[in-house]
Amino acid sequence: MDQSDIQFPPRPELLLSLRELGNDVNAVGKKIADDAELAKEVLSTINAPYFNLVRKIKSTEEAARMLGIDRVINLTTGRLLRGHLFPKDSKLLNDLWALNLRTAVIGVIIGKELDIGSSDEIYTMGLFQNAGMALLQNADKGYLNLIRAAYLSEVGKITQAEEEQLGQSHARLGAKLAQEWGLPGHIVNCIHKHHSPDEIITQLDKSNDTSELLLILKLSEYIGRLPGYLAKCQDNHEWNHIQDPILDKLELTEGMFKRFEHTIKKKLAEIKG
Repeated sequence: MDQSDIQFPPRPELLLSLRELGNDVNAVGKKIADDAELAKEVLSTINAPYFNLVRKIKSTEEAARMLGIDRVINLTTGRLLRGHLFPKDSKLLNDLWALNLRTAVIGVIIGKELDIGSSDEIYTMGLFQNAGMALLQNADKGYLNLIRAAYLSEVGKITQAEEEQLGQSHARLGAKLAQEWGLPGHIVNCIHKHHSPDEIITQLDKSNDTSELLLILKLSEYIGRLPGYLAKCQDNHEWNHIQDPILDKLELTEGMFKRFEHTIKKKLAEIKG
């Protein structure tokens, strides 16, 4: 499959306009507010219980002032993605969006529990991480069978399987889309590497924004049982390759990690309740 076969949704004009407004927080907030439906979605996200703000934010203008322009634009970018790539009239893509959202929410909870990462970046990364799957599904209707087989394979190398069979990977395509839509470089890097176990392990040895996001994303996928939802796969073969380096990074034994996992699931259940 040639990359020309992939139809990338163009960067929304709103995102271009927001960046052109520079550091004018009031103008940024007002520009988002001009789209009433989008503003409602952005405020709903910002005020969601998993972000755990000290008080409810009532307008996008207030959000820009309190949270800062970059954080509000990141969250707006994530919300725009659904309408441009995950239409509600497609059950498959709607289900995939729900998995992205689940991963994003769990990621925010994990980030707060570990006190690392920026909640808006974790959330936006979670929404974008599998955007490449939607791109590939739109280009090749047999893609879902391919990705399910990749998750079921004990090799546990998702990107490698995609590259061998399609010449593309959802990680590489998702990173390209994130870059074209103006997301920060460390989010782009995280998406690009998130299914390459060797690169994940190498990145975990570093202490930077990319390594933090990768750590949170892989924990989110494991705790959220992404392979089970996506491919009906009981085992997370990829996790088997990266579990020990992740636990070493967290300085956790397997028993301690099980308690950590229980804590995250309990907080997720409390939010849903």
